[in-house]
Amino acid sequence: MFKRKNDPEEHNYLYGIPAVTSVGCLLGANMLGLSSVYTMGYLASSLCCIGGISGLASQSTARVGNALGIMGVSSGVVTALLAMNFPFPVLV
Repeated sequence: MFKRKNDPEEHNYLYGIPAVTSVGCLLGANMLGLSSVYTMGYLASSLCCIGGISGLASQSTARVGNALGIMGVSSGVVTALLAMNFPFPVLV
């Protein structure tokens, strides 16, 4: 919407790779029965959320901050749902 003609090309869709990887690793570890993965999931999601908040402090880093915040919240929600030990079909 506010893009100028001389702005460089953006590849924001690439932020989805670490998001999908972290959620996939959480789901895989849950299926293997590794209970210590929840602590790591909470740690990773909290670090992403804090990084997202600090990224929103300036306009030059706001896009990265937004992406980090989305990754942190999504992985935190998935970790919280997995920590409740719901069966996998219920989660889907």
